[in-house]
Amino acid sequence: MVSAAAFSRFREQRYFGSLDGLRALSIIAVIWSHTGANGVTLFFAISGFLITTLLLRERERHGSIDLKAFYLRRTLRIFPLYYAVLLIYLIAVLTFENGTEAGEDFFSNLKYFATYTSNLFVPLDGRVIFFFAWSLATEEQFYLIWPPLMILLGSQGRALTLLGLVMAICVLAQWANNPWAGIVPIAITGGCALAILLHSEKGYALCHTVLGHSASGLAILALLVPALVWPALPDTLVHVLCVALVGACV
Repeated sequence: MVSAAAFSRFREQRYFGSLDGLRALSIIAVIWSHTGANGVTLFFAISGFLITTLLLRERERHGSIDLKAFYLRRTLRIFPLYYAVLLIYLIAVLTFENGTEAGEDFFSNLKYFATYTSNLFVPLDGRVIFFFAWSLATEEQFYLIWPPLMILLGSQGRALTLLGLVMAICVLAQWANNPWAGIVPIAITGGCALAILLHSEKGYALCHTVLGHSASGLAILALLVPALVWPALPDTLVHVLCVALVGACV
């Protein structure tokens, strides 16, 4: 039986230190495998959970979500460093790759890198300079779309219904090997759904029954770490495990 005190502690917690450890794990996975897709998946789950939790608590405290303040925070956090790195790559390509096929492709794709749309329009097969921008593009699209949707949907029940529908479509698309299947990562939508569930006392109790045991996190890690370092598990299962690991940690 989950005590009301445990739920209250969760609701009052402003900093989830364990998620810093998960970020470190995702970074190690990216470095280890170079492509790092599954490391990014874990980061997506963390992002979906944290952003939704912050927005839910803001709405509860103030009665609304301040979109202007949200976008300003995200812009100041990401844009300066992102565009500084893009400028460095532009200079490097002009210096070392000018006239090469990869260099020409980079300049052709520059408009997509600059507008956070490379995940939609830049094929990631072969040698793609600045290919890693796809993950930031996905994040920026999430930041752009999800907060207004939360406002429009209003209730947490409607938000959960929409997230469930989107996840079901994504799973079906993955099973069908649809090339657009990864545009909306299951890990992000799952992280959002986790945040909504944990925000209510009943949802918290339900999640705690599955994820609240002392061994839950270790059991999930035992399944997930091999997939993060040596990709082997089906993508859908990896996304679900990443979301479950975030839940176990918080």
